[in-house]
Amino acid sequence: MTESFSALTAAGSLGGAYLSYLSSEKGEPVIVTPPIVDYADAVQDLAADELERLGPPCARDVVLADCSALARFVTDYGVLRDKIRAAKE
Repeated sequence: MTESFSALTAAGSLGGAYLSYLSSEKGEPVIVTPPIVDYADAVQDLAADELERLGPPCARDVVLADCSALARFVTDYGVLRDKIRAAKE
């Protein structure tokens, strides 16, 4: 049995990131954004408590004493979520 490849099938598995170029007007910009996962308030509260215990985030390019690389990643993830929300508006 030979498996076939379809751009529609592959794109469909990407969470709806496929957008037909035929559906938009010529020259009209198309912004495709990933979905944002919602977290329950209790989960957000626990994550905030855990993040506080990590200490201040490290800079992106250097590690200093008592900084947290994980806090840097979480902070950057929050900024990315804000940018996705802004793009959806």
